[in-house]
Amino acid sequence: MPYVTYRGKNASLRLYSIRFEPAKPVLVEDSVVLEKLHEHPDFEVNAEKVILLEDLTVPQLKDKAKKAGIDGFADLKKPELIAALKALEGGGVPDADSDTP
Repeated sequence: MPYVTYRGKNASLRLYSIRFEPAKPVLVEDSVVLEKLHEHPDFEVNAEKVILLEDLTVPQLKDKAKKAGIDGFADLKKPELIAALKALEGGGVPDADSDTP
């Protein structure tokens, strides 16, 4: 999954109907948009970079949870979303330091 990170000086930027905040990776799946952003000097496009779940925003986590088929994801808070996604990645075993039962 290609992630794009905005490296510009603005507090935030909306481009191609996507809101970018400095140093926050955003999942971009549209290949045409990716090609345009790849050529832009204020953006870093990295398809291989592994983004920590803790670095993603709540809407990004909810999007991942929706795609993963997690029931009730819309009502979960950030730590709960992270725990649920990690449980799926780790074979269904939640982290030992997780606050969720």
